[in-house]
Amino acid sequence: MHPRSTFRVGSKRVEAVSDGWFTMREGFMNVPGYQHNFEDESGVATLPIASFVVFGDHVTLLDAGYGPHQSRSLTGGALLDELAAIGVQPADVDVVAISHLHLDHDGWLATEHAEAVFDQATIHMGRDDYELFVRDDAATQSPGFKMAPHLREVLTALYDSGRVMLVDDATEIVPGIVALPTPGHTPGHLAFSIRDGGEQLLVLGDAMYCPAQLTDADLTAMHDVDPVLARRSRELIQREVEAHGTTAIGCHFPGLQAARVISSEVVAVS
Repeated sequence: MHPRSTFRVGSKRVEAVSDGWFTMREGFMNVPGYQHNFEDESGVATLPIASFVVFGDHVTLLDAGYGPHQSRSLTGGALLDELAAIGVQPADVDVVAISHLHLDHDGWLATEHAEAVFDQATIHMGRDDYELFVRDDAATQSPGFKMAPHLREVLTALYDSGRVMLVDDATEIVPGIVALPTPGHTPGHLAFSIRDGGEQLLVLGDAMYCPAQLTDADLTAMHDVDPVLARRSRELIQREVEAHGTTAIGCHFPGLQAARVISSEVVAVS
């Protein structure tokens, strides 16, 4: 069973759905045994691979899952069915915004036959991620994060046709959704601020893997390509969340539960 969550941000509705599961293994976080916090009765620590649909002036999809694939630590394949269950077909999506170009966040951008899945949408992503993963073939990344050729082909064609928008600075991509550069996990990583009626929900991508990072800047993940810059981005998020009572959720937060920080304590938000 794939988790779903619904959030209200002013007049906007945000639906969180999961494409599948990410298995957190020993050593993924820098605290020994940390994955035990998420183990089920069989002793496996599984976390969702989330995407977020924002209903407002446009239908906006934040992140695009792993795709119909399975590997040692990732299982995808559910996103299109999960979108259909909330009344969204690929052609209904106006805008897709990608937090970063790791394979569990961009998997449904293209079919293996090099066809765009969300063929009516414009695609937003960080410029530095596009330069690294699409133009430079992720030369400095480990082999497991190299972009699949069919996805590179589609993104290149979409860019050439003017449908890929590259983000350098804080940018309102549609009314009420601001892309915020949060580099470190990848060079062009983005978080997304959904704002309306004086309320805010921060969608963190992989800037944070778990709610505990909202108060513990020393808790790090093994795939941060620039740990110093990643920590700086986490600290900026921490200050925003604590200072303004902002609700935040990452793509792998357990059960797709958001969280706030109240009196320096992390509190789950249903």
